[in-house]
Amino acid sequence: MKRDLNQLSNTEFDILIIGAGIYGATAAWEAASRGFSVALIDKNDFGSGTSANSLKTVHGGLRYLQTLDLKRYFESVRERKILLRIAPHLVHPLPVVMPTYGHAMKGKEILWAGLLLNDIMSCTRNSGMDRSRHIPNGRVYRKSSCMRLLAGIMENGVTGCASWTDAQMYSSERMILSFIHSASKQGAVAANYVTCTGFRKNPDRILAVQAKDTLAGTTFEIKAKCVINMTGGWVDHVLGMNGFTTKKPLVQLSTAMNLVVNRELLPQVSAGLRSHFENPLQDGSVYRGSRILFVAPWRKYTMIGTFHRPYAGHPDEMHVSADEIQSAIHEFNSAYPGSLIRREDVSFVHKGFLPMNGIYSKTGEVNLTSNYVLRDHLKEGGPANLISVSGVKYTTARDVSQKAVNLAIRKLDKKGQSSKTADTPIYGGEIYDFNEYMSDVLQILPKSMDESVLRRLVRCYGSEHKTILSLTDTQLDWREKISGSNEVIKAEIVHAVRNEMAMTLSDVIQRRTDIGSGEKPAKSALKACAEVMGSELGWDSQRINEEIQAVEEIYKPFHS
Repeated sequence: MKRDLNQLSNTEFDILIIGAGIYGATAAWEAASRGFSVALIDKNDFGSGTSANSLKTVHGGLRYLQTLDLKRYFESVRERKILLRIAPHLVHPLPVVMPTYGHAMKGKEILWAGLLLNDIMSCTRNSGMDRSRHIPNGRVYRKSSCMRLLAGIMENGVTGCASWTDAQMYSSERMILSFIHSASKQGAVAANYVTCTGFRKNPDRILAVQAKDTLAGTTFEIKAKCVINMTGGWVDHVLGMNGFTTKKPLVQLSTAMNLVVNRELLPQVSAGLRSHFENPLQDGSVYRGSRILFVAPWRKYTMIGTFHRPYAGHPDEMHVSADEIQSAIHEFNSAYPGSLIRREDVSFVHKGFLPMNGIYSKTGEVNLTSNYVLRDHLKEGGPANLISVSGVKYTTARDVSQKAVNLAIRKLDKKGQSSKTADTPIYGGEIYDFNEYMSDVLQILPKSMDESVLRRLVRCYGSEHKTILSLTDTQLDWREKISGSNEVIKAEIVHAVRNEMAMTLSDVIQRRTDIGSGEKPAKSALKACAEVMGSELGWDSQRINEEIQAVEEIYKPFHS
């Protein structure tokens, strides 16, 4: 997977996708696997925008049963199963518990009935799956079990807990890269740090996308027969700067924020915990309410979210404020007072965009949009070959991308292959039984390599971990761990540069490896990574220092 801008500018593609988050990545894989020529660009790094904000959860749709939204429920169950199957190294079952209260809607009886219905309606969820991917039936436990699992909650009114299983991604960043790798292997041409600056068009169609290499400052054109705008929170901005007016914007933005805490608050299970919050209202009053926060163990950390707020500014200006972090800490502590967290416990914060319908006037809460938007601009008098997509969930991105590519194919008036992305393992996913595969790999542990290093390589790269190890066959020192890191080795940095278009230090620290995904890396780790990258990319000492300083700036808001 190489960054080849000459190929981008010298080819006319069937489909050009703008935006390389999870939606753009899955769409590129979908279109390329069906035999179409595909280009994928992003103005920053792959997956560095909204897709970087994730609780890492792959939802099975249980909450949609409460509102009888069966369409979304079955989509979620299906897509969870697909991700468990095609990315077995990255997606793993995750047990979830929720305390029960009384005997009404929050009681054991009602929740037991809901879990039973969920088990019946998702009865095919384990068919064809290896046992390590199985989703067991839900259960209800007595109060003593609940207090053992969730020792930090208040006992008042607790009658027990409901338990079910969803799934969790080991790395949402590696998931995006794996889809892009898969697309690239099918001929797609992907490039990060390429900005869409405009469209060259005639009255009816887009003829080419005007692009800029944001690293070198050069401009060029990318010709395509169909253009799909999958830029997340920037989707309307891309349309607006090109003079396209729509009946209404695709998205009204809100922000979604998740905390990463450098403590294992719930080492055994994840949980839905009822918190208490306050919202100021327009009339000057304050609404006091409660809602469910999701708390999940992730690696050596705890993920807490999601905290939603309306957003009115330009998407480029979104940032994390100290007040937001402190408010989130206060709300979590109301939900789990037995394990109070402090400001210094928050090691990182993920924040991104989600579309909303508006704000509930009585509560001040964000009213999130329920469904994705797939817009054919021809129907609004726009270009015949422009499609825009606004998604709402990481879990169902593959399904939405399939629908978007189906529409693009109809516009191309070509006959492509049928979709196979639901059944084809993505890059690194050529594993049937994950536990057995891991056991086999560990039996041939390379000399001078820790078992923990190899385990993490398999979790990040799956069956492609051999690609990393092959780099060390002739360069044994690349098996060495990065100074300041317990598990990441130098070969991963080399692989990121040579095969994954890592162009800046932050690309490696935040998205190609685990070094900075949960907390600010040690200075020694930054220096060691920058030196390996510098050796590959020809950086001098000044450039190495600039890259280190740029990464340190990213973490400043979370350590002030």
